[in-house]
Formats: sequence, structure tokens, C-alpha cells
Amino acid sequence: MLTLFKCKSNRNYLIVGIKEDCYFSIKRRLLDLGFTQGQRVCKVKSSLLNKVVLVEIRGYLLSLKSKIADYILVEER
Repeated sequence: MLTLFKCKSNRNYLIVGIKEDCYFSIKRRLLDLGFTQGQRVCKVKSSLLNKVVLVEIRGYLLSLKSKIADYILVEER
């Protein structure tokens, strides 16, 4: 399993879950944004210094800090 932060750009992935060591408030917010198990996600691009990740999920674009994207577990689809 990979994390969303370590994935390659412009590929489709399937969300497997969220890491156990994720804070509850961050986990709750990710679930509210649609990062649920079985959902498709695509990493569009990373910032120059890899501090921010742009992802596409459920038809909209969302930017995440790399620390938060590292909590999301995915597998290649």
C-alpha cells in the first residue's frame, strides 16, 4: 500500500483507508471531504517543494498539505 503523498501524478488510485496514527479531527475532516474507503482519487500534481498536493476526488480539485496526504492509504487501480 502507498500513501497519497508518495503516489505518482496523473494516475488513478483507490482509497483503502486512513492510517491509524491520524488525529481524530483530521480523520473526521477527510471523511467529510469524501476520502472514504473505495473512492477513486487522482493525484494531479505536487508543488515544487512537495509541501502541497493537488488531488481530484468526486469531481472536484482539492489541495492538501503533504503531511495530511501522507495519512491516506491508496492502492493503484
